[in-house]
This record gives sequence, structure tokens and C-alpha cells, in this order.
Amino acid sequence: MSRTTPEEAFAEARAAMEQGDWDGFFACLDQDNVARIAENSVARFLMADGATADVFTALCNEHAVPKERILALRTLLQRISESAKVSVSQVGSHDPGAMLQQSLRHKLIVDEYHKALKDMLKDVPDLPRFTAALEKSMRTESGSGSVSSKLFVDDTLVDVSIEGTKAWATRRTADGHSEDVGFVRRKGVWYIRLLAKRPNKRRS
Repeated sequence: MSRTTPEEAFAEARAAMEQGDWDGFFACLDQDNVARIAENSVARFLMADGATADVFTALCNEHAVPKERILALRTLLQRISESAKVSVSQVGSHDPGAMLQQSLRHKLIVDEYHKALKDMLKDVPDLPRFTAALEKSMRTESGSGSVSSKLFVDDTLVDVSIEGTKAWATRRTADGHSEDVGFVRRKGVWYIRLLAKRPNKRRS
């Protein structure tokens, strides 16, 4: 791992994706991006049952995720489901005040779930490696993951501009599509920030 330039970071991530190396790919992404992808992956596993749920439990044990964290998340998801049923039952109610209170209660539970999930991921010793393990297992179990296996493959990087510890560039796909991509440097190493927009650039 060198990644002393944004170009090196992009090339390393592209090579990892071309080789199906999920550990190498997630190691190239900014921690915030990795966390967002992990949140989606964990949520998908939490809603599974049977053998898939057992696979997730094993992954968490392997990556030092406390059992109580997972239990708390599952409990919160159950509370969200129950709260949603209550909300549905109140549709058409003639008591707007009660509907508003239920909506606020539901939002609080959802917010509590998201906070608990973020807190859990912050405590994972090696988040990129855990996220890679989730991605690989999810693909084995369901045939799809949280990230396209074609991301960066055959792409080229152009118009790189660096401002201190941040950088932006344009990645061009083989079919001619262009999209911004960002980078951030931490301790001398560049990491990729997906979906980052250049400053003052309007979204298309």
C-alpha cells in the first residue's frame, strides 16, 4: 500500500475490483464511505433468518463484534416493525394529535437504531476487512452485494486537482459516462471518496 497520489489510490482500487479482491478494494475507500456501505450490509443481514443469520453471527464473532450489540440492533428492528404497524393502524384516524405523537415515537426508535448501528461499526477493529467479509458472504448467500462488482473496472481517471489533503477527479467509464470522484489524504495515504462532488459544481 503506497497510494501517495490520488491516481495510485484509484489504480489500486480498480485493480482490486478487477481481481475480486474485496479486502483490497475497501482498504482504498475513505472510512466514512466504508461505514455507509457496512451499514447497508449489516441491515440486510439483520433482516435475514435461518442459515444466513447464522453466517452473520459467525462473521461478527470473527471480527470481534460484541453479541450484545447485535442483539440490541435486532431488538430495535423489532420495535421499528411493531411501531410501523401501529402507524399503519392509525391511518385515517380522526385524531391528528395521536398520529403526530406516534410518528414522533417511530422516528425516535429509527434514530436510536441508526445511532446504535453507527456506534457498533465505530468499535469494529478493522472496519474495511469486516465490510469486505460482509460483502463476500452476502454475495454467496444472495448473489448480490452492496457494491457493484463492476465499479471502477475499465474506468480511467482524468482532470485530477489537489487542494491540500483533498482532491477531486473525473472517472470515465468505457461507455463514455463521466462522474466526479473525491479523495482525501490521511497520514500520507490517499483514500477514495465515492460520490464526492467538486466544490461549486452543480449536480447534473
